[in-house]
Amino acid sequence: MNEEMYLLFENYLGNQLSNTDKLDFEAKLKLDSDFAEKFKIYTETTSFLQDKFSKERIDFEHNLKSISQQHFTNKTKVIKMQPWVYAIAASLVLFFGLWFMQGGNPEYGDYNQHENAYFTERGEVIKNLKLAQDAFNAKQYKDAILNFEIVLKEYKRPEIEYFYAIALLEDSQYEKSEAVLNNLHAGTSIYKDKALWYLALSKLKQEKTEDCKAILIQINSDAEDYQKAQQLLDKL
Repeated sequence: MNEEMYLLFENYLGNQLSNTDKLDFEAKLKLDSDFAEKFKIYTETTSFLQDKFSKERIDFEHNLKSISQQHFTNKTKVIKMQPWVYAIAASLVLFFGLWFMQGGNPEYGDYNQHENAYFTERGEVIKNLKLAQDAFNAKQYKDAILNFEIVLKEYKRPEIEYFYAIALLEDSQYEKSEAVLNNLHAGTSIYKDKALWYLALSKLKQEKTEDCKAILIQINSDAEDYQKAQQLLDKL
C-alpha cells in the first residue's frame, strides 16, 4: 500500500490541502487517468466503510492514533483491539495493497458488465426471442445462443445480432462472435460503434494486447464507449 497516496487522498477529502496543492491534485485527476481511477476506487471503498462501519470506523481511527502515540511512549505496553478492527484493517490493506501492487492490470472481467437485452417484437418469433432475452439477462449464455440462432435463421435485426455476438464472446466462441461484430461495424445501425468496442474486448479476453490496442484507437471520440476505450488503452 502506498501510504503517501493514501494520506494525499485523505487530506484532499478532509479539505486539509493548501489551495495550491488542491489545485495541483484536481489537475492531476483530469490529466492522469490511472491516478483518477485509484482515487475513485479509494473514495468508493471508504464510503462503503463509512456506511457499513460508521461508529466502528471512528473508533478504528481513534485506536490507530492511540496506538501510534503509545508505541513511541511505551513500546512494551500491549493495546488490545477488538476483532472487527482487525477485519477492517485487513480489508483495507488487502484491497489497496493488491490494487497498488497490480497497477490495475486490465482483464476482460473488468469490462463485461453488459446492458440487459430487451426485445419488443411480436409474432411467432417472440417465443424463442423471449427465451434468448431471459437467458442472456440471467448470464446463461449457452441457452441464449441456441435461441438466438433459431431466431436469426428467419429474423435478423442488428439489436438481436448484437446481443448474440456478446453471448458468443462470453462463451469464448471468438471467431463467430467477431464475424457478427465485424458485420455490425460495417453497417449503419446504432450498434456500429459498440461493435468495435466489443471487438476490442474480444481481443482483451484472448490476451491479444496489440490487437486490442489497434481496435481501441479506431473508436470515435463521440462514441458511447470512447472514455472506457481510452482508460483501457492507458492501462494496456
